[in-house]
Amino acid sequence: LADRLSANIELPKASDLAALAPEKKLVTIENTMQQIRVKVDEAEQERAKTRHAPAFARAGQSTQLVVGATESTDRDILTTASHLYSAYKLKRIYYSGFSPFPKADARLPLQAAPLVREHRLYQADWLVRYYGFEASELTTSAEPNFHATEDPKLSWALRHREFFPVDVNVAPREHLLRIPGLGYRNVQRLLSVRRYHRLTLADLAKLRVSLNRAKPFIVAADYDSSALRIDSPALPRSILAPPQQLALFASASAAVSGEI
Repeated sequence: LADRLSANIELPKASDLAALAPEKKLVTIENTMQQIRVKVDEAEQERAKTRHAPAFARAGQSTQLVVGATESTDRDILTTASHLYSAYKLKRIYYSGFSPFPKADARLPLQAAPLVREHRLYQADWLVRYYGFEASELTTSAEPNFHATEDPKLSWALRHREFFPVDVNVAPREHLLRIPGLGYRNVQRLLSVRRYHRLTLADLAKLRVSLNRAKPFIVAADYDSSALRIDSPALPRSILAPPQQLALFASASAAVSGEI
């Protein structure tokens, strides 16, 4: 039996499928996902009773969403992804940037989807699955696509400056996970170390926190970010990394870790 099963939905909206892949029906795909979920649940229940029970798709199920083939926004894509994760217990969703091909349907775009868009969706996916964010928090109806120069967590932080600064010595885990520059593993290590002493900037550096990104949003034992004026319009420029070409391996790495 296959270790992981995949029912590829390909496009995020029923209207997209109707236009470009009318042979594929959203309801049919979701019915297949539901059937897989039921079988996975049943197999897990049987294995809980006896370890000799056969496994079914031990690694769960996954799907793929094509990015940039239609006018669907990042908000549309992430909303669909979040629904699939919660409704069918998907283990992974893969985001694949559209690439033009010869003799394609005239309604398809002539340009490939930017690699950075795929990268941002993987980051947002990670925030929803492991950082406690809701999909609806990461974009807005006015700006439904992610920024090319800001990761989704930083964009959220800049829209919610009232949430900051966060004191790294007392804040709960769910607040720490919302600080730009603190990844999932950073937070796990931070929570462990702060049980024994109050954390300074030097401690955070030892924990491999990205201080350039985190400093405007935190308070530590020897540091208060208020001097940086978190409400300053210049703040984004001061914490953004220098522009660089996103390499293919960066997107591949995001698919594996997604950590930001």
